[in-house]
Amino acid sequence: MEGNPLGALGIDAGWLIAQVVNFGVLLLVLYLVGYKRFLKIMDQRSLRIKESLEAGERAKLEAASAEQEVARKIDEASASGQKIVEQATKSADEVRRRIETDARKEAEAIIEKARADTKREKEEAISELRKEVADLAVAVAGKAISYSLDADTQKALIDNVMKEATSLGKG
Repeated sequence: MEGNPLGALGIDAGWLIAQVVNFGVLLLVLYLVGYKRFLKIMDQRSLRIKESLEAGERAKLEAASAEQEVARKIDEASASGQKIVEQATKSADEVRRRIETDARKEAEAIIEKARADTKREKEEAISELRKEVADLAVAVAGKAISYSLDADTQKALIDNVMKEATSLGKG
């Protein structure tokens, strides 16, 4: 045992060689039978992981794109809403102006009608007053003059009284 250092450690060299050969054969059998399957499974798993990462990246990009699209649509809706508000404001202003114009025209027509009615009533009152003054003048003249006047004298007298009544009405 002195020449065999493995023997001093309690290891049988023949037995060790058989174990190493058995281990090598086992590795060779495992390599031939399972290594390719193991590599195939690992490649498939690696591919699935890679696809999942790519799908995640695509989903992230799609989410960012969708977020941009939503922001764009919100901006469009806001701009559209602003245009609607502006159009409504313009329409309201136009309606207000139209109502004001119509109200002014109506007020002017009412005022003009009132002026015309007042003028007509004034003219009727003056005409009626003239008739009454003429009737009164004829009555007074008839009583004051006990004798009968001819038609021309009576007409001249009435015209004279009318002129005086008109000058009193203006004054």
